[in-house]
Amino acid sequence: MKITIDNLDSTFKLCMSTGKIKERTPDSELITSLKLVAEKGLAFINSKSKDIPKDSTDWTFVFRDHYESLRGLIEAYLLFEGIEADNHQCKNAFICFKHPELELDWEFLETIRLKRNAINYRGQLLKYDDWKSFKLRFELHIGSLRKEIEKKLHAQ
Repeated sequence: MKITIDNLDSTFKLCMSTGKIKERTPDSELITSLKLVAEKGLAFINSKSKDIPKDSTDWTFVFRDHYESLRGLIEAYLLFEGIEADNHQCKNAFICFKHPELELDWEFLETIRLKRNAINYRGQLLKYDDWKSFKLRFELHIGSLRKEIEKKLHAQ
């Protein structure tokens, strides 16, 4: 099944015009907490994934936990600017549109969002080869956001 990725510019404009992206008070305690939860989740799933057989569908949960950690880091980053959004797509659109310097890949973020939705809402399961096709890009995106969040926390 071919995944169709929405256009970044039109998605961002739609999120803004429909009020799905909102201003809120920046909250450094919440930023720190979200970052910590993301890091603990990654440490936990990475320690468990060593024991998962390659033909197991438990790789679904490795994917999903990486997705949730990345989503938490995106949310934390947006909080520095006092931004929140009603859904994952709008958060992704905002960070990609407003922060090209982060070099986050809109198509990757949309692909994993749709894959996560297929897991959560349609019961799709993944095997090791599925996970392996996403692993490196997860690591790059997570690493980039962690570094930038650390910089911003130390600058406060």
